Amino acid sequence: MADILIRGGCVVSLDLAVGDLPLGDVLIENGKIIEVGPNLEAGDALIIDASNTIVLPGFVDTHRHIWQAAMRSITADWSLMDYFRGIRMRAAPAFRAEDMYAAQLAGGLEALDAGVTTVVDYCHNLLTPDHASESIRGLLDAGLRAVWCFGFNSPPGMASELESAEEKAKLARQMAATHFTSKDALLTFGIAPEEPGLTTPEHCEFQYRTARELDARITQHVNCLRLGNDPEEVAKLLGPRQLLGPDVLLVHMGYTTDDEWTMVADAGAAVSFTPETELQMGMGIPPTGIVRRFGITPTYGADIVSNNSGDMFFPLRLALQVERGVANVGTVEGGTMPEGVTVSCREMLEWGTLGGAKAAGLDHRIGSLTPGKQADIVLIRTDGIGFAGWNERDPVASVLLQANAGNVDTVLVGGEIVKRSGKLCADVEAARELLAEATAHVAREAEAQGGFHVPGQGLDI
Repeated sequence: MADILIRGGCVVSLDLAVGDLPLGDVLIENGKIIEVGPNLEAGDALIIDASNTIVLPGFVDTHRHIWQAAMRSITADWSLMDYFRGIRMRAAPAFRAEDMYAAQLAGGLEALDAGVTTVVDYCHNLLTPDHASESIRGLLDAGLRAVWCFGFNSPPGMASELESAEEKAKLARQMAATHFTSKDALLTFGIAPEEPGLTTPEHCEFQYRTARELDARITQHVNCLRLGNDPEEVAKLLGPRQLLGPDVLLVHMGYTTDDEWTMVADAGAAVSFTPETELQMGMGIPPTGIVRRFGITPTYGADIVSNNSGDMFFPLRLALQVERGVANVGTVEGGTMPEGVTVSCREMLEWGTLGGAKAAGLDHRIGSLTPGKQADIVLIRTDGIGFAGWNERDPVASVLLQANAGNVDTVLVGGEIVKRSGKLCADVEAARELLAEATAHVAREAEAQGGFHVPGQGLDI
């Protein structure tokens, strides 16, 4: 691995000790950041000219179903009930193992192209052992850093030998032993227990125990369905069974009581919000301001790329403005106009990088341009027309409110250059062809059953 010097960029380190540099360099050796500062010595390092760019840590997406890259925009006008019936019950069984590979490969490259260097991948369409292995291989070939989370869900069409929780746990152990032997690798292992409302308390506890037996990160959809009374899944299930802990990442959480937030905070668990999906599908308003009151760091994800874009610019921007809007409504209803804002752009960028890294259990390795950490770095171009006249005094605001995936010039993961001069280094055309074939196959299978959209009432699954 070549040593690299990123030279002459506007550096946003998100490390308090390093700070921001209007003009600075980042020196990388053996995949790690060695030094950040002005006028660094390069030696024989490869030089990346960072002039007219903002240099910052890679984005960390704490909740994405990468496998859904084969079904873009299918859910664009759907509710959550539509999603369950159409994706989870009809489309998911149509995936072959090779379709999982294609979606994971293309979906991983999609993330990297947008400057997302790490994803917590909630992979819950593992119909056979081959589906699991191929989904992992797709991420490896993409070069994305990810916490690959083995989903305990039971989609229709799952192999009969995986129908029991015990057999799924056996496969999880097999995947861990085969593919995840080092905590220092790009891919680390996680487990995604079934939604509490779709399984028994005993099975939920079994899945948590399996995860901890394997030292796996745990992530779970929680408190996102309003079926009758408040779900109170934390209060009724996770809290009393003492399942919460600092190794847990809870997703959505739109219908959560103050008592439950106290339990989450006391346990040191992390949370992830996906504002695009949550606002569309009736899963509640992302409670950014609420979790801050309880001392919990909010993090964010793109969620389903069958609905949303694969970047982090828009989810972070949307979450920022939704939270500001919620706070403003309370102020205006009290008879005054707001003075200032309740959430800053810097806070939101930190939550989309270092905060996300902490939620993924990786903040000791990534999330900031800190000497000693892995070189997961993104360069945002500032010389295009969309950045003309950009506010050089506040690069953070420019990244969060002005940038988009098209501005991402260069991306490094662990010191490896995966995108350079606006182009991915991978064989994008081959990945596109594989995904096109997978998409066509899944669509044919769904159409044979009457199409993706399944009319119905309620959660009839």
